[in-house]
Amino acid sequence: MIDPDQMTQIEREQIGAFRLQLMALLRRLRRESDGGDIPLSQLMLLAALLRLGGTASPTELAAVEGLRSSNVAALLRGLETDGLVRREADAGDRRRLHVVLTDAGAQAVLENRSRREAWMAEA
Repeated sequence: MIDPDQMTQIEREQIGAFRLQLMALLRRLRRESDGGDIPLSQLMLLAALLRLGGTASPTELAAVEGLRSSNVAALLRGLETDGLVRREADAGDRRRLHVVLTDAGAQAVLENRSRREAWMAEA
């Protein structure tokens, strides 16, 4: 890690400018990721599920996204109600649940990703 006391004034200014540009890019990507009726927090959970191969436990999702299990549970309830995920009992241990991405959930993620990538290609 770089010691801030060892940086020159020019380096500090460059880092500050980079930070501002990065923040502007993140804000714009959030706007471009507007999923219509799907809140960004739910889209992020759907994307994590897609990255994990389309199925994961709620605990795995919480760990990957850095969320509390109670927050994941609330997000999953909404996603399940909207038909974007479904919960299935583990075949080996019926007490365990797996969250499975539905075709509609995968399509929502892919459409959102395509919209953001199109914006970035135009930028």
